Amino acid sequence: MNSSAGIDAQAGPRTHPTPVRGLSALAEVTLGASGRKMLDSAGRTCGGPKAWQNRKLAEAHDLFALAQIASRFTVEFLDLRESLRAITTLQAPVPCVPDAGGNLRIAPRARLGIRYPEETLRLPLPGFSFVEILEPKGVWHANVSAEPVQMLCLGAQLPAGIQLKEIVLMTYGALVMATVMIDELDPAGVLNPGAARWWQPNIKMAPLTRESFLDNPKPGEA
Repeated sequence: MNSSAGIDAQAGPRTHPTPVRGLSALAEVTLGASGRKMLDSAGRTCGGPKAWQNRKLAEAHDLFALAQIASRFTVEFLDLRESLRAITTLQAPVPCVPDAGGNLRIAPRARLGIRYPEETLRLPLPGFSFVEILEPKGVWHANVSAEPVQMLCLGAQLPAGIQLKEIVLMTYGALVMATVMIDELDPAGVLNPGAARWWQPNIKMAPLTRESFLDNPKPGEA
């Protein structure tokens, strides 16, 4: 995902201008100055029919609200000109290609390219349509395609109208191996058959963490 256009900025210190009642109340969160500035800037070039513009603005607000209440999640970049495009960072253990001794390597975070197209509103789309893992390289996951383009598959299809916050939460569950498809003969979610075969005898290693999305990352993951 190319970040050469749009709004690119690191979020500042998180604030909580309004009480947060959890993931069901993201629309009620008043964004802090950094998130509000990025959203307003991207909103000035928000394109498409009015209904699609409004939906993108609402989904983008939820994305920043999610970052505001979850210390493991950060929004770096937002573009609303056509599809909603974002680059985010998710602090979570990510399985990477085993070392020479066969030991699984674990990266502490993932940098994600997210694309949320207009057709999502009216059509179910393949589960690999939304999230690309930009970093780390060499992700060793049955549901992540091999380099150079590491697409994450969240299922055979995701339903029409799925919200962006659901995609982010599903991504967290998939990356930490809380939800994973490892049968390489099942085309519903396996994008890396070699990783699927490796995980079959090693599945007791999953999940890589039992922390929920809203738990604070452990020391060393920040």
